[in-house]
Amino acid sequence: MTERKDIVLNELNYKVERLIKLNIASLEKNQILESKINELLNEIEHLKGENKILNEELKTARVANAISGNNKGSYQAKMRINQLVREIDKCIALLNN
Repeated sequence: MTERKDIVLNELNYKVERLIKLNIASLEKNQILESKINELLNEIEHLKGENKILNEELKTARVANAISGNNKGSYQAKMRINQLVREIDKCIALLNN
């Protein structure tokens, strides 16, 4: 009977050790994936900022193109100039306060 108990106990120890190793491996993999997530989130933020800069450059290029004589973007140019004037007016109002 004790021999049977020893066999069961050895099997149980083996399975517990295996489970511990699997748990450690899962925790390590989880840390790697969390790190990857953080890297990707940082990259997304960087790309959003770059996208915003490129959109501003595109607006500026369109305005410059419209001012240079291309009539296609004259409405857009006028709208952009009006927006810039409003922003300048807001800045002046803030400085006066």
